[in-house]
Amino acid sequence: MKLLKIKALILLIPILFVASCGGAGVYYPRKNKTVNVPPPKTEKVEKKEPVKKTKVDTTAENVFEAPFIDVWLAAIESTNLIKWNIAFLNERDGVIRLKEAYAYRKGGKLLRTYAWPDKENLQTSNINDYLEKVGRYNPGETTTVFTQENLKMTVIKVSADVTKVDIDYTIRPYTFSGKIGYQIDSNGFIESLLLERIKENLDGSPIAKR
Repeated sequence: MKLLKIKALILLIPILFVASCGGAGVYYPRKNKTVNVPPPKTEKVEKKEPVKKTKVDTTAENVFEAPFIDVWLAAIESTNLIKWNIAFLNERDGVIRLKEAYAYRKGGKLLRTYAWPDKENLQTSNINDYLEKVGRYNPGETTTVFTQENLKMTVIKVSADVTKVDIDYTIRPYTFSGKIGYQIDSNGFIESLLLERIKENLDGSPIAKR
């Protein structure tokens, strides 16, 4: 009897094992554990303020409604009007720099040269009237015999069809003794000549005789 019970128990164990495997499955504590995953970090994007466009007065004397390249070429040509040689050109930066020049009067005629004038040529030179024409200058009793001058034009692209030209013109007067005077401010005369010439070149109109 006991032997029959043992045999029955032996036969019952595989059945119970199969039943347990075919049901809800085997539980693995580590496999089924819920893991708290932190949310992905989001980069903070700073809002860029819109670039403020500088308004340019298109009615200004030094602003032209024309492409950069047209104004650039017209500005180069304009230097012929004042008979002043170019020392340096840089189209990328829009820079036109003229040679350092010296103006004095010889035989009653105003000359512009690129070498320091000697005293022999300066003995009869007087350019007070010229300085009053191009600069804010009141000579009084002083006789100015020559000047040292520099001029740079900068052509600036404002937009596809608008271009600006800035002119920096400096004048330094000298007396016969060679003692350097103070630098005087331009009164805009030379600048106006150049800007008017640029406009005439862009318009294609005949250049007025001066």
